[in-house]
Amino acid sequence: MKMKKLLTAVSALALAAWLGSTVLAAGTDLVIGIDTDIDTLHLSDYSTTNEMRILSQVYDTLMYYSPDGTQDPEPRIAESYEISDDGLDYTFHLRDDVTFHDGTLLTADDVVFSLETYLDSDYQGSNVAGLESVEAVDDTTVVCHLSSAYSPFMQGVCSCHIGSRAYAESASEEDFANNPVGTGPYRFVSHTIGSSVELEAYDGYYRGEASIKNVTFKVVPDAATTAIALQTGEISFADIDASVLPQLQANSSIAIYEVPTSGFTYVCMNLEKEPFNDVRVRQAINYALNRDNIVAVCYEGEAEVNSNICARTRFGYSDDQFQYTYDPDRAKELLAEAGIEEGTDLGQILVAEKYSNLATVIQADLAAVGLNVTISVKEFNAYIGDLTSGNYDITALEMSLEGDTQQLEMAFVTDYIGTANNARYSDEEMDALFAQAQIETDTDARAEIFDQIFSKAQDEAIYAVICNPLTLFAANANLNAPEFVLEGQYYLYDFSWTE
Repeated sequence: MKMKKLLTAVSALALAAWLGSTVLAAGTDLVIGIDTDIDTLHLSDYSTTNEMRILSQVYDTLMYYSPDGTQDPEPRIAESYEISDDGLDYTFHLRDDVTFHDGTLLTADDVVFSLETYLDSDYQGSNVAGLESVEAVDDTTVVCHLSSAYSPFMQGVCSCHIGSRAYAESASEEDFANNPVGTGPYRFVSHTIGSSVELEAYDGYYRGEASIKNVTFKVVPDAATTAIALQTGEISFADIDASVLPQLQANSSIAIYEVPTSGFTYVCMNLEKEPFNDVRVRQAINYALNRDNIVAVCYEGEAEVNSNICARTRFGYSDDQFQYTYDPDRAKELLAEAGIEEGTDLGQILVAEKYSNLATVIQADLAAVGLNVTISVKEFNAYIGDLTSGNYDITALEMSLEGDTQQLEMAFVTDYIGTANNARYSDEEMDALFAQAQIETDTDARAEIFDQIFSKAQDEAIYAVICNPLTLFAANANLNAPEFVLEGQYYLYDFSWTE
């Protein structure tokens, strides 16, 4: 039976007032709901999915991955490329008609500046793993010199935004980070903190002007409010929480997109603090988690149970790698071996607002094996600050490190403590294994290295991974949203309204 959620006039008006009263032109404008505000729009120093998605509309890349399922690199700013026989040199030939949003012409020097900026980035530096130097041969030719052959290099290049050297040198650091000037299909207009980000189509875009002219990314923190806003038309596109999926599926005016990803939901323990520096405690927490129940309660079944940080669809995964199952008795045995008494207080489980329900279920699982935690909820950006600085005991969140499996080094390697290595794990053997995987060119040998990495990660219970959730998008049924690329990435240039 078709069911639609009915709103009273009062609640609809209140929602409209909360979201903002701007009336957008049908067929040319789009309002996108995002669950958290952004903190930066820096070329390379960003850390959240929302920041990445907005930046991908403002900036273009040398190449990008086709959405046709093959993920073969296709030209963007670069119209062609060659790779040397020894795999050490990547030569990119640039288009000569690409302009920045300030009207200046893009040259090879801007590409050199941008890739060097990624090299220096503590946030997205892994996108240029293996890059030793980059040079501009002439205005339309760039050569990337690798320290050793590295087959995933092109994947990283497809994620590197290309910015303007002249703008970076003339603007303040704050302006460069918060008022980006790119070459993408959309020009940055404004950011109202806590409320919205405004973009508009760039009429000088080298592929032609986008059909959707004005885009608003609207901050809607609450999943239920997002669902209502989609149904009332206050927003027309958003990624959604699984909890509202049945409600939206019952509405024929809403289209649902389910996108598999290699992102993971996990419990993260601060290994610099007791008792999480004891592997037996970490193993016990892994056994304490009822992953099937968490997927049912927190994801409406829209996730795949997996205790391995490497998704089953990702290169390097093996069924031979150990999987933790729900075994509270084994958890209690390990805690007793570690000298942890029943009723031990582990401190606070710190989470962002969007993960409060997840924290509640995890709290109950831990209590069932005699471990107590108090839930502490913070605004997202404040939470990220505490997480990356190590100002927490235990936490739960989702993370996505898409691209080649090498990207998972960000969760394990010592150099990434303070960015994505949230466990603050440091181990010379693990650092060396990832370094070997980076330079290994033989596929079978590389798979063996990753098998060692993920077997070690499971043995040491560095994280307590729960599942790989689907990314769920909901859209007005009249919005044409083509296939999503790179695990939920989307390009608004390809969107349009049905006339």
